[in-house]
Amino acid sequence: MRTHYSPRLIFLVLAIVALISIPVVGAIFPMFYVQTFLFDRLAIILYPEEINFRLVMAACFILFIGLMIPVIKQNKLTFSLSSIVIAGGLFVFYLSILSYTYIGKEQVVSNKLFDEKTFQWSEIEEVVLEYYVDDIGKHEEYIFTSVEGDSIRIPLNGQFLHEDKSEIYRVAKENNVEFIEREKK
Repeated sequence: MRTHYSPRLIFLVLAIVALISIPVVGAIFPMFYVQTFLFDRLAIILYPEEINFRLVMAACFILFIGLMIPVIKQNKLTFSLSSIVIAGGLFVFYLSILSYTYIGKEQVVSNKLFDEKTFQWSEIEEVVLEYYVDDIGKHEEYIFTSVEGDSIRIPLNGQFLHEDKSEIYRVAKENNVEFIEREKK
């Protein structure tokens, strides 16, 4: 005996699965992508930007809306609108993999949505570790400045370990890059 499910039911189930998966996929997907597809043994630091997590959650929500449109009414217009919204959700998923920070033994990469800066260590003139202390705690930021004067600013977050900071200092000295540590005024 063959069972036929209505398209409305199929879209409703897919929409509910998309809605339930928002927190799980939003928390795991950006880290999974970076650690799987961008992994490099020479990396000192490699992590996704915070915006990636928000973009994945937004993409899941957009997919939920796109899957709910045919549940309300089924005709060519709603299927077309649903296809456009789902394509938009997939595009937002794509955007969520574009932003990451990479500090390696050969290069430093700051990739923010549509703005990528990459410096080889031989192109870097100085590395500044700037910090300040306020009521919340200590805030630190690396500033990698190239010979041409361009710079990459990388704020320290929970991804940085003490060993990573020591390794950045060691790699800078190994490549004859001036390393400065100063308090931000």
